[in-house]
Amino acid sequence: MAVCPDRAGAAEHGHRVTAAIACHVARAGGSVDELTRLLLHPDHEGGQHARHIALRSGQARALDYIRRVWASAAAVVAGTRVLDSRHHAYEVLAALRDRIETTPWRGERGRTALQVLRAHLNFAEIAGGPLHHASERQTAEEAGISRTTLCVVYETVLKPGGWLRRLRVGHGREGSTWYLDHGSAGSRRGCASLSRFWTTQYPPTWHLKSGPPLRQP
Repeated sequence: MAVCPDRAGAAEHGHRVTAAIACHVARAGGSVDELTRLLLHPDHEGGQHARHIALRSGQARALDYIRRVWASAAAVVAGTRVLDSRHHAYEVLAALRDRIETTPWRGERGRTALQVLRAHLNFAEIAGGPLHHASERQTAEEAGISRTTLCVVYETVLKPGGWLRRLRVGHGREGSTWYLDHGSAGSRRGCASLSRFWTTQYPPTWHLKSGPPLRQP
């Protein structure tokens, strides 16, 4: 059955998020069982795609999907050369900073959004790539704004604009897991520079041996 563009795009995005989380777990020395528990936990935003498959196609189909994503992520992480990863990380973060600094941020809210992105860039540079951890308190302090203002900017500017994706919500002292991107209006050149790094930190669908995301009926 044909899938409408919106649903296909959502499935593609969901698969990429799932692949990123799988790579993160594999790189941290985790297991497929830990990844499964993480993705199927109802409070984990990054597991929405896997839970959607379980809801629409059954638990067995979702578990099979997670196993295939894990196998591909584990293979990618095992084949990653640290030197190349670090070089690509610098390249990607430099492109991100250039994109962020040259984007016209209009009005007070736009200027505040720029402060927040600079804070996330700092965290990303410490983490060694676009995938990083940060709590709202840490980000607000780094950006020099209140947490209330931070939440408003997240929801009205940065998330809708494609600049930031929260893959996992933090609890207590644990920061949320974020992915810093070029924004929905990013140039094709920016996307191309990111694609070289996706194989080590955020592999897109076509780099995964498991194939494209499952088509939902």
